[in-house]
Amino acid sequence: MQKKQLFRRHAAVLTAAALTVVSLPVVAASSAEYNTWTGYVLRNAAGQYLSVSGGTEGEGAQVGFYDADGVAPYNTWYFTETELGITIKSALSQGEYYLTENAGENRLELSTAAGQFELDEDGYLRGFRSGVESPVYAQVTPEPVTNLHMGDWNHDGVADGADLAQLRQAVQNGTADFAQQTVGDTNGDGVLNGADVQLLQQYLLGKAVTMAAVRLPENTLVPPAVTTTTTTQETTTTTTATETAAATTTTEASRQDLTMADFPSDYTDAADWIWNNRIVAEKSTERRNTIFDQIVAGEGTINYVVRWQSYRTLTLEQRQQFEKLVSDCINGWNDWLKGWDGWKYDHIDVKIVGWAVLDKSVLQDLQPDEVVYDSLISDYDSTYDTSNGVDTIPDKLPSAPSALSRFDHFADSSYSYPGGLDKRFDMYLWGTQGFPNIGGCGGDWGQRLSDTAYLNMLDGSGIHVLEHEIGHGFGMTDFYGGEGESNGFPPGGFPGGENSLMMAGSAMKITDFDGWMLRYMWSKIKDDAGRF
Repeated sequence: MQKKQLFRRHAAVLTAAALTVVSLPVVAASSAEYNTWTGYVLRNAAGQYLSVSGGTEGEGAQVGFYDADGVAPYNTWYFTETELGITIKSALSQGEYYLTENAGENRLELSTAAGQFELDEDGYLRGFRSGVESPVYAQVTPEPVTNLHMGDWNHDGVADGADLAQLRQAVQNGTADFAQQTVGDTNGDGVLNGADVQLLQQYLLGKAVTMAAVRLPENTLVPPAVTTTTTTQETTTTTTATETAAATTTTEASRQDLTMADFPSDYTDAADWIWNNRIVAEKSTERRNTIFDQIVAGEGTINYVVRWQSYRTLTLEQRQQFEKLVSDCINGWNDWLKGWDGWKYDHIDVKIVGWAVLDKSVLQDLQPDEVVYDSLISDYDSTYDTSNGVDTIPDKLPSAPSALSRFDHFADSSYSYPGGLDKRFDMYLWGTQGFPNIGGCGGDWGQRLSDTAYLNMLDGSGIHVLEHEIGHGFGMTDFYGGEGESNGFPPGGFPGGENSLMMAGSAMKITDFDGWMLRYMWSKIKDDAGRF
């Protein structure tokens, strides 16, 4: 269930003293309902998008307007509220960084500390500085780039006649940007024209037509890195002359060294409740095969076998993309652990070490170095599986050798994998034909989704579903019940204003609270005797 937050202007007593400011962003149409877990690109009148310089995060990284032909974490932003008021988060590092003002330099930049903004009734976003007039920045238009539905031009959650009229007008005027075209290109041919209007009209009339899936382009125009010039002075001992050398350096974020002493006080009650009432009660971290355990045992590595319970073919390019997909998701969680309370690994090396298939012929253009398991096939009873109602779930199941499975041998500390530790696999990436395309299941054994869901994620979209299932592998729980219930969420809800990725449907990314909860869990189990 998606809750929408209406942001209204914050009343403030301001003096007549005005600051001279540079032209920076403003969000138009303040009466719009900004969903706190919907990502937006912020476009100015010149058609440029608010982006992080260099495309990389870091404390003090500069933010400005740059050209874009698609979306990326460095030009996607989330509105939220804290005790300060309205804040804006970058999608970089799963929302670790806020958009803030640098009053001294008259610019916007990233910070781990929330910056306060004021969304006025006239549609202007203002910085908020105590004792001075709020500086007004250049107007921008927010365009959602997550939680999109094909044909839903006005983003109200349903495609209807209003969307048809606006799509028709946009086609006539030729005014759509890439974010708008995403929900208007109903036939998926990459062009916004009359054919898209006709298809949406047929769809609304109940005709037997199918609209294309929403596919946002990935931004290929990376904003240039901003460099700063620093001057160092060196004095020689043999002469009286002073030599000055100029060096150009790029600002980089320093590694954090945080512990539970840094845990946000307003997150503590919710984290304690989840730990005691859900994780401990359900023993979800008790088995010493969580992804925490797997990473430590693998010395910073995770190996997967793709269990392809499907007769759909896989091209070589698609198979190569699988490894990046799962690496992005594992490291999306790990980004919260690096620099935290004794966690050693800044990046997890994720590999696909084999393919378990029903029929070897589904692997097109098979390479000599690809490992394939097509002989370990067992009968499979799908009676208790949920079906998508279109495809038949296969009655056979492929597997990789048990001798190579960590899941089958993690409890035996003396076990030696044939061929060495590098040959093991920690989990299955399990794709099933006929499985529902929304939802799945996951644990320390792996993650199971439909075959088409995996294929649709290879372009980097919709990965929050896989990230959710990977969360279970760390020991995180679902939140299906109500507030304070035995299978529910903490009293008072999730702090931070973004809900939780582990509460299905309430968030489309690893939220700030999710990241801190993962840290909390590591700190709880890291000193278990004999565990690590």
